[in-house]
Amino acid sequence: MAGGADRAAREDGVAMILVVAWSVALMALALIVTQAAIRQIQPSGRSADASAALAAAEAGIDDYRARLQAVPTYYLNDDPTNAALHGWAPVPGGNTESEFRYAIDASRAGVGGEVRVISMGRAGGVTRTVEGIMSKRSTLDYVYMSDIETPSADLPGAYSTAANSGGSAGVTAQQLARLLCARRFYETGQVSPTGISPLTGKMRNLNFCQWAGIYSSERLRGAVHTNDVWRLEATSLVNTIDANAITSSCRSTAEGLQPGEAGCSGTHRYIETSYGYSNNGNGSTWNTTNTRYQGDAANPANGTDRTNRNPRYDSVLDLPPSPATLKKHASDSGCVFTGPTRIRFAEESGIGVMYVTSPDTKVTAPACDGADGTSFGTGTATNQVTRRIVLTDLTGIVIYVQNVRRSTESDDPDNAYDLNNRWAAGSEPSCAIKSGTRVYPFVIPNDATDQGYFSSGSTYKGFPSELANPASPWYGSSCSNGDLYVQGQFRGQVTLATESNVVLTSSLIDSQQVVGTTTGQPLASSQSTIGVVSNKFTYIYRPFNSSNNWVADWRTSNAADVKFNFAVMAIDQCFAAQDPYFGARNGNLYLWGSLAQKYRCVVGSNGGYNKQYSYDTRLARRTPPYMLELSNEPWQDDRVGEVTPLEQPVGMTPWPLLYADDVSATVGNVADTAGPATVAVIGTQAQVTATAPGLIVVTYTVTSGGLAEYRRLVILAE
Repeated sequence: MAGGADRAAREDGVAMILVVAWSVALMALALIVTQAAIRQIQPSGRSADASAALAAAEAGIDDYRARLQAVPTYYLNDDPTNAALHGWAPVPGGNTESEFRYAIDASRAGVGGEVRVISMGRAGGVTRTVEGIMSKRSTLDYVYMSDIETPSADLPGAYSTAANSGGSAGVTAQQLARLLCARRFYETGQVSPTGISPLTGKMRNLNFCQWAGIYSSERLRGAVHTNDVWRLEATSLVNTIDANAITSSCRSTAEGLQPGEAGCSGTHRYIETSYGYSNNGNGSTWNTTNTRYQGDAANPANGTDRTNRNPRYDSVLDLPPSPATLKKHASDSGCVFTGPTRIRFAEESGIGVMYVTSPDTKVTAPACDGADGTSFGTGTATNQVTRRIVLTDLTGIVIYVQNVRRSTESDDPDNAYDLNNRWAAGSEPSCAIKSGTRVYPFVIPNDATDQGYFSSGSTYKGFPSELANPASPWYGSSCSNGDLYVQGQFRGQVTLATESNVVLTSSLIDSQQVVGTTTGQPLASSQSTIGVVSNKFTYIYRPFNSSNNWVADWRTSNAADVKFNFAVMAIDQCFAAQDPYFGARNGNLYLWGSLAQKYRCVVGSNGGYNKQYSYDTRLARRTPPYMLELSNEPWQDDRVGEVTPLEQPVGMTPWPLLYADDVSATVGNVADTAGPATVAVIGTQAQVTATAPGLIVVTYTVTSGGLAEYRRLVILAE
């Protein structure tokens, strides 16, 4: 009995040992499985944190865009109430453990037309960084854009200035045009002279207000838009206008008409050029047949689009009220010239230069007055001063030409060169008597190349021609107006702006052209840009005498087949050819760039030009200095991408500013654009001193071959 009991006890002990062993084995196996599972879970958790961090970074982009849309100039200020500009801010309305912070690079907002937002998101210890580039709709998006598709009432020669030519006693056709034609076709308003019934209608008068059309013989490469209604030739325009490129702000019923608005048919959003129209010519007047204003011209009965290019609807794009913001930039860091001014651009040994004659300019910035500092105003009426100015010394600038300042004018706080450029009326060199009685020209370049554009018999060799009709409304009182006479080959980045007119005396082109081009096509790789902004007209110089004959001293070859590589904006008037009703055609007008204007004026009639317009795709990424500031449209995302910041500790770290292939390059304009840091430049290195953790942006330019390239460093200080 005892032996059996002992054996049973031993068996129980063995069983217990086996149970414990199995338990240990099972626990070990469970631990292994658990550890394996944990190892599998950990990457998934990190992946979730990375996704949350990316979402937080994108939320930062959204946050800043909303602020920029609410206040378009928000990028100009350091908002102390915005936590994301100074540290971490929680993602609103979501997981409060996710945060974002951002730094803003607005150094190119004016010059390049973009605001960059570098946004870092953080979740669970993981950070990710994205960059959003904000841009906005502007006239620079279009090869052609207009507010009103009819010539300005003030276009010289378009409407008669004879007494009673406007159909009422004492009213000229020009005065009537100012009343009837200064609105979009679909807007309501007066349609005939006072006293002639009916007085109101739903559309602009079709037989008095002049029209220009788009015809199959033309070529417009790029997007085109009008806030008005297009007038199109009723034939296929497939080879004239790019597919889906033409838009109008004339709405259809489906797009929501305002009370009283005539609107357009969504299937036929244009007026055909064949629709009755009897007022296209020099000095047009009102007559009893000028009554076609009620017909539903924009909506033919069958609604058929015969062009195969029916315009799409897009909202109104307003032009700025004036170029005043450009004047401030010119005063702060560019050039301000006074009175009639001549500029001829040139490239010399790979460097962009300009030759400037501005006899009424007493004082301007030192860099704008020539190498020897001689003032333009030290010249005389017949021996004016011309200075050579290097454009690369003035990278990304505005040149503003103002009217002669008078003693009755008050100080302009945005202009350092107004009161110190006063002249008594008639005393300024541009208006002084030159021989016998006061004669043209107002600007006489003391430059052999400029004088070579004239025939040898010319006495003054200036602008406008000494033989031009002094009564021509193209000149008027321009001996004291801020008119700019300009041509040449430019290299660099500049915007020209005037208080009055811009007169294109010949081609104005990029010095870097496609080899063999006959149309003035610039190289896609060129870094040069030029903007032309006139408060009034921008027009091509075609001088005629009082007998309406081409002047003898200005060579017609100067006006033949003109070529322009610019973004042009005529704020209150339009782009035109001078006296297009006179003389013979001067060939083709080739535009590679962008054209925007208040009115649609005449480029070719009996004289003038056949037009060929092509959009310069470089404008989508490189805008003329500060032109985009003229647009009041909201800022939008252009493109977003993830970036990897450089990393440094709090304190000083040197960073190289040049790449290995930067040969003969120089560094300039180094600045700490955003973040808790200061920067010093030692040779070609930036010594960045981070004063606290955060995102830091350092911007600079690298100049090589006479052109400046914008670069930046994005740094995370920890």
